[in-house]
Amino acid sequence: MSAMINRRTVLAGTAFTGLAALLAACGSSSSSTASSTNKLEAIKSAGKIRVGLEGTYRPFSFHESNGTLVGFEKEIADLIAKDLGVTAEFVETPWDSLIAGVDADRYDIVINNVSATDERKQKYDFSVPYLYSEPKVAVKKDSSLQNVSEISGHSSAQSETSNFRKMVEAKGASIVVVSGFDEAIEQVLSGRAEMTANDSVSFAEYFKEHPDANLRLLSGDLGTGSNSSILMAKGQDALRNAIDESLKKHLGNGDIKAIYEKYVGEDLSPKN
Repeated sequence: MSAMINRRTVLAGTAFTGLAALLAACGSSSSSTASSTNKLEAIKSAGKIRVGLEGTYRPFSFHESNGTLVGFEKEIADLIAKDLGVTAEFVETPWDSLIAGVDADRYDIVINNVSATDERKQKYDFSVPYLYSEPKVAVKKDSSLQNVSEISGHSSAQSETSNFRKMVEAKGASIVVVSGFDEAIEQVLSGRAEMTANDSVSFAEYFKEHPDANLRLLSGDLGTGSNSSILMAKGQDALRNAIDESLKKHLGNGDIKAIYEKYVGEDLSPKN
């Protein structure tokens, strides 16, 4: 009898546990669904959308001498916020912890020259593209390297989680890990790294600001150009749709083109 009672107790407990787990799963699913549908409403209720960016990445987002945050990604975020009927609150974060800030709910979206790679799309959602740029490699002027095809076995200063790191590694380069573009340039100029890869826009801006810099770009293709999109947490369908609508409107009416021409002198709108 004792054994029978114990067995029934175990079975009952197992059944209760299973039911509780099922209810918890249903509750979790409902909570997740509610969260995804209410995110846009929460932003509108708060009157602001929290935007993650570096703030030190000229001409994407950077500070003028008086401390004002400017840049073409900053202005694009302002357009989106206006369309949502809210203001943009910018949260400046170093690149290597920028995307993780979405997981920690430090901000609602990231706009920082982020490509929607297959790996990232497994964990995050992305808007339609708003920017197109080409990857380039910079070396010191006296470097023996002339073409991207020669970089195998040479060192490249790259942010740990950047697409450009993967591009140069695929070509056989070793990596000197840095926190961002400015540090990467410093590593090359000081000789601690032989090169650094980044997008053509960043290099064009750097050479504009430093016309006498001891750097040059290698010839050849590092990889195909890529579009950048706004990153956000998975399942934010209403928010993503609202952002897509805003971006499509401003890409279509020339507002974003005008912003690009203001900062870089050319249209960086995405290619179809």
